[in-house]
Amino acid sequence: MLLSLEVRSQLRDILSKELENKVKLKLFSQAIGCETCQVAEELLKEVSQIEPEKIELEVYSPLIERDVAQAYAIERVPTIVIEGEKDYGIRYIGLPAGLEFSTLVQGILQVSKRAPRLSEKTVEMLKSIDKPLEIMVFVTTSCGYCPSAAITAMNFAIASDYIKALVVDASENPDLAERFQVVGVPKIVINRGLVEFVGAQPESAFLGYIISAYEKLKREENNGQA
Repeated sequence: MLLSLEVRSQLRDILSKELENKVKLKLFSQAIGCETCQVAEELLKEVSQIEPEKIELEVYSPLIERDVAQAYAIERVPTIVIEGEKDYGIRYIGLPAGLEFSTLVQGILQVSKRAPRLSEKTVEMLKSIDKPLEIMVFVTTSCGYCPSAAITAMNFAIASDYIKALVVDASENPDLAERFQVVGVPKIVINRGLVEFVGAQPESAFLGYIISAYEKLKREENNGQA
């Protein structure tokens, strides 16, 4: 049992009060060559068993169920997809342990609400985005500011069909952390380096970076067509 009785009790209380609609957790995992996959599976089982009517867990092996893995663009294990009646593009790549357990829980709750926790102004501004943006949030399980940045990214993904939110455990994915020069967390990388910033920024500042990435993307496309 990974979750203590006290944590289970707290989680049961939170989920019973705040969980609204059904949420599907899709875990992509494999038995060989993945140190945290088994633990991730056990953790998600324990979470789903607290509210089995509203939290559904499905476990897939990318090596066997390749079509499903391809449909969800899975490149690494463990990867957790949090979806509602549709796929919002929310992924957690790694084991959501330590302080990142709250990211998993808040992600489940927000998806269950089928609406982002963002201001009306922000939601309105996101409507102008019509090109794919991938927000990658690098986190560690001991980082106090990381859950806030990760949840903000998830909310942007819920708000826009063009935005995906990938929360990446930097310790479990050192090659990605090295590639994007992650020396401090949370580090946010939009479209694989088009725009980057560090720290848990307020919603308005985070939105500014997203708009900046979108405008850069448009300029690049226009230059390519010229």
